[in-house]
Amino acid sequence: MTFTLTCLSGCGFSTTADSREMVGVLVMEHMDAEHDTPVDPFEAGELALRRPDEGVPTYRAN
Repeated sequence: MTFTLTCLSGCGFSTTADSREMVGVLVMEHMDAEHDTPVDPFEAGELALRRPDEGVPTYRAN
């Protein structure tokens, strides 16, 4: 099972990972680097949408 989340600022960034925790960490890193906005990775991970398993790598970000 994979999880996905798009940027909380709406810039078009999206990430997919095997766990909500990893999605949260990737979104936190993106928000800090690109928008200088702190994000709690646990809370961001809770927003991630569950997707059917598509054989996606451990994590992916665009």
